[in-house]
Amino acid sequence: MITVTEDYRNAIYAPIRQIDARVHFTLFGETKTYYDDRIIRFNIVEERETVADTLPANEISLTLDNLDNEFNLLSLSNVDQVLASRPTIEIEFGLVYDDSVFLTFYQADSDGESTEWIPMGTFYLAEWKNEREAKTITLVARDNLDYLSNTPYENTMFEGNMYQLAEDVFIKAGVTDYEIDNNLKTVITSGFKEKLDSRTALQHIGIATRSAIYQDRYGIMVIKPFEVLDASSNYLTFPTQDYYHFGSLYPLVTSGFGMRNIDFDDMYEEPEITLDKSIYSVSINIYDGEETREKSYINNEINGRYGDSFSLDNPLIVNDSMADSVADWIIKESKYNAIYKVNWRQNPALECTDVVIIEDGMNAMKQSRIYRQEYAYEGYLTGITESRGGV
Repeated sequence: MITVTEDYRNAIYAPIRQIDARVHFTLFGETKTYYDDRIIRFNIVEERETVADTLPANEISLTLDNLDNEFNLLSLSNVDQVLASRPTIEIEFGLVYDDSVFLTFYQADSDGESTEWIPMGTFYLAEWKNEREAKTITLVARDNLDYLSNTPYENTMFEGNMYQLAEDVFIKAGVTDYEIDNNLKTVITSGFKEKLDSRTALQHIGIATRSAIYQDRYGIMVIKPFEVLDASSNYLTFPTQDYYHFGSLYPLVTSGFGMRNIDFDDMYEEPEITLDKSIYSVSINIYDGEETREKSYINNEINGRYGDSFSLDNPLIVNDSMADSVADWIIKESKYNAIYKVNWRQNPALECTDVVIIEDGMNAMKQSRIYRQEYAYEGYLTGITESRGGV
């Protein structure tokens, strides 16, 4: 979760709030900032899967006013280099306070209001479309994972640990801002024996080490085991709307997790809840020297045989111990098969992999981990949060 002030935590779920937006657009080394007078609308998709076939890239679709023709593509002298130069788009939401609020480190405006800005991500331009009739421009941008899918990786002579392998992938791809958890140093590996794209290489590293791989809101590529991410959620606080206690913040600890609260007061409708089948069996290929063999696992906790099967082919899994731990992780993750989809007012400080509590419409509050978020802005903020948890 993005670090915010206590004032923000008290105000973000208030019945009346004002959220502004600003865009920092960098083209050929020059950065310009645009506010709501230029922004028409945008949509951000932020996604982090645990066990998946691909690593999802975050994306933004941004529409700006172009009445003054500032963004006319063909007016650029080196138009052929625009996308190749990877122009950046940085998005921020700002929660606005008036001057009656005690200000700590907000940006003061000339009209006596102050704004606490929350980063929403750094994106790299992929599509640029001028709408001539509407006099607007639409920019589509994605994070570094999209770029890494088109960047080959090859180092068949590698010897070291998973931390060094991940670092080698980043360095060879030209990614300089990254954070790799030190737990990966404990896992020895010989790397990959064949050429592959950098995104797939990172996906293999993530599954072999049971780690989340994503680009954070500040543009930094992050690799962290899920148990590290879950541990960091302990003893969090969440805003309450219990006005008898003047909007105080209370620690909430349930089974070792700190939670955020998404309740009916901030939803537009009851959450949609879908139940996925649990995984009944897992098959993993083990690359043991020159030999490749398959090992199968059964989820004995399912009372029945009706469930999904999962097959995993990962060249970094080289022994039974690694296969056992990965299979155990996959089976445990499949227990979180209740998918909650909430259409609500949104909170820009919440990130994917945050653990939250969701009111489910049956007088119960359910714990789940966010895996996908959508932010829709058109002068005001709404969005959809999708999470996985137990029933």
